[in-house]
Amino acid sequence: MFLKFERKLPIILFFVFLMLTTIGFLFYQNTISIQEAIKWEKSAQEVLSKLDETLTLALVIESSTSNFIVTGNETYLDPYNRAKPKINQNIATLRQLIPENPRQTAEIDRVEQLLGEIVTEAERRIALRKSEGFDIAVLELPKQRGKVPVDGVRDAIDRLKNEELRTLQEREQGLDISLNRTIWILIISSFAGIVFLGLANLVVLFENRKRRVAERALIDANYGLEQKVELRTQELQNVNETLNEVGTERETLLLNEQKARQDAEIANRLRDEFMATVSHELRTPLNSILGWARLMKGGTLDEAQSAKAVTTIIKNSETQNRLIEDLLDVARIISGKSELVIVEVDPVEIISHAIESAKPSADAKNIFIDLKIDGSVEGGSINGDRDRLRQVFSNLLNNAIKFSPQNTEIEVGLDGRDDFAEITVRDSGMGISSEFLPLVFERFRQDKTVSTKNG
Repeated sequence: MFLKFERKLPIILFFVFLMLTTIGFLFYQNTISIQEAIKWEKSAQEVLSKLDETLTLALVIESSTSNFIVTGNETYLDPYNRAKPKINQNIATLRQLIPENPRQTAEIDRVEQLLGEIVTEAERRIALRKSEGFDIAVLELPKQRGKVPVDGVRDAIDRLKNEELRTLQEREQGLDISLNRTIWILIISSFAGIVFLGLANLVVLFENRKRRVAERALIDANYGLEQKVELRTQELQNVNETLNEVGTERETLLLNEQKARQDAEIANRLRDEFMATVSHELRTPLNSILGWARLMKGGTLDEAQSAKAVTTIIKNSETQNRLIEDLLDVARIISGKSELVIVEVDPVEIISHAIESAKPSADAKNIFIDLKIDGSVEGGSINGDRDRLRQVFSNLLNNAIKFSPQNTEIEVGLDGRDDFAEITVRDSGMGISSEFLPLVFERFRQDKTVSTKNG
């Protein structure tokens, strides 16, 4: 028994609607799975961070106690006093973050017990040092009573980290399997939808052909029926347009899925570029410290130069510490939430600090840095963020040294322009290519066509 056109088309459209509903549901399930995976990954990263911090606190308590026993200076107890309350906070946080897992719960209990033993032993040794003095307390040092609990904490934390990484890997494998299954279902559903749409079009075309034959017969028999046939044809055209709209919606869903994949790839690339930028920023003050330290080790510096070297090393060590603290600022810059601290700044001091920091790197390549200051600028000030300006000019000088040939000169100029200060840095490198110049102020951009050897 053959079905009429009026019954065929709704059945086909029902299956098409069913396919589209399945695709939408799968996209929803996929989104939920990805959100859960991101949530678990964030939780795992926080657990690993807290475990590392807990181990560091144990080591701080051990070293701070030993330093106090040796020196008797209570200043060495400041790290101990700061670390002690954080231990219980970290343990409580770990219990909240780690799900109900008997093995991990037992390890956390073990860590908490060992940390309690470390704190108790530290308090006993501190009290002994305060009451009995150095001669008695120092006898406790060779016994290394705290070493066994510290090693136990380290082993327990390693087991917790391994278990957390294993759990995270299992979840990621499960997510991969779910995504692969979803992709295959989407492929099959899309293919089935295309087949049903093709059948619907064939049914419509076949029915139109039958209608045209009937129209010719009806025109010969009764001219008055022509308008009814045209009305029916218009209804069929409306159905065809509806089917076309369904196909357009399916294409829109596919485009949205492609855009989501592209967004994920961009996020991964920005993360990698962010890590490369952080490494570059941390390396800049470290190069200066290493340069001056090697000069001091060589014994070629006089007393004044040695004092200058120590000052420069201290400044760059402070810069290194500040860079580590500024990693959060980098995250704010990426998210557009960076804040500048605007104060009055001496431009001469900013430039001089950058030159002193870069001098060891310049001396290593026999590069002379020539500073030219306009007399109208001396004694003046500008409004700006001191730390950001130091960072900018240090980067400019280090890049100029990096891309300049040996035995050349870098010219640094400071001139007054109306109510502004103009600072220029000129080197002997090849410069920036014309193709890359429009992109130079974009985040995480680097000219791939230029190497460090030729500028």
